Amino acid sequence: MATDMDNPHLDPVVEFSYLRLISADGHEFFLDRRIAYECDTFRKMVEKDGFKEGQTNEIKLPTITGKLLEKVIEYLYFKYKYTDSKVPIPEFPIDDEVVLDLLLVANYLNLY
Repeated sequence: MATDMDNPHLDPVVEFSYLRLISADGHEFFLDRRIAYECDTFRKMVEKDGFKEGQTNEIKLPTITGKLLEKVIEYLYFKYKYTDSKVPIPEFPIDDEVVLDLLLVANYLNLY
């Protein structure tokens, strides 16, 4: 039987596997594992041996605020939705006041 990781576009209601992301200011986000794995850094933290995140399904991000982490999660959903899309991909909206901080976070998380 195929797992949800083998076919990432299966109905999420069938089997929900999540990661808990915790920001520097204590905000907690519960994120579908398939969406979280759009970020290679999150995937590696959970799947590699020796990382406690793989056992707890919890990733603490002590340098990323809740506001920025929320925008990262928005981007991960955007990336998931438009990967291999047959329709034109719209521009991802980013407010001017967070663009530099978000660039640093994207670099830290190796988002591309």
